[in-house]
Amino acid sequence: MQRAPRVLIVEDEAPIRDGLVDLFSGQGFTVESVADGREGLARLTCNQYDLVLLDIMLPGLDGLSVLRRFRARGDLSPVLMLTAKGAESDIVAGIEAGADDYVTKPFGIRELLARARGLLRRQRAHAQQRQQAGAHRTTRFVIGGDASQVTLDADRLHIEWPAGRVTLTPREGAILTYLIGHHHRPVSRGELLTDVWGYRDGSIRTRTVDMHMAQLRGKLKAVPGGPKWIATVRGRGYRFDAKAEPEANAGVYR
Repeated sequence: MQRAPRVLIVEDEAPIRDGLVDLFSGQGFTVESVADGREGLARLTCNQYDLVLLDIMLPGLDGLSVLRRFRARGDLSPVLMLTAKGAESDIVAGIEAGADDYVTKPFGIRELLARARGLLRRQRAHAQQRQQAGAHRTTRFVIGGDASQVTLDADRLHIEWPAGRVTLTPREGAILTYLIGHHHRPVSRGELLTDVWGYRDGSIRTRTVDMHMAQLRGKLKAVPGGPKWIATVRGRGYRFDAKAEPEANAGVYR
């Protein structure tokens, strides 16, 4: 039997926090909860969690600061961000800091559980893929022509070229490697939700793909040739439009 997923809830509003604890405990999760950012960061520093539900507005240390410090340690555990309704600036900042997804308050129980289970499902699948592929897994790609050649390192989460480097979030790295792996056709928004985010239903109503894609494209503006990497195919999704080759096996992605 698989062990119960371990979840940390960092939320200062007691009614919401208690409701989340009851909800996830009732679904078979092992749940811990704290009411302020400093205690949340302390738990994250000392323990390993399968999922973190993190509010943005927290006493002691705000959620974005917790998230940045958490990711700076190299921890890639899924983080589901809780934001106030309509606070798009918080969503953008959270995605940039490394959040995997977000829900806005007030949120529905079914929506929240679907997001949480999707992130857990994708995390397990990713771990299995890494274990099965081992040392033979492609993690570095050479992208672009001779004049604008850069390297994507999917493990270290950066794009580098002789004059610079851009750092990616785990989700941005996953989007890029997925698009490269399916470069021969457009990839729909629903496919990204199921295969990159792990949702069972790609038709779920969320702007998380749009928000992450906007942030990723913003970063690619600094990369030589980067603005042309991801094309929008109207009515069908996104397509990777640059030449990308596994660093140790040139020619595969021509």
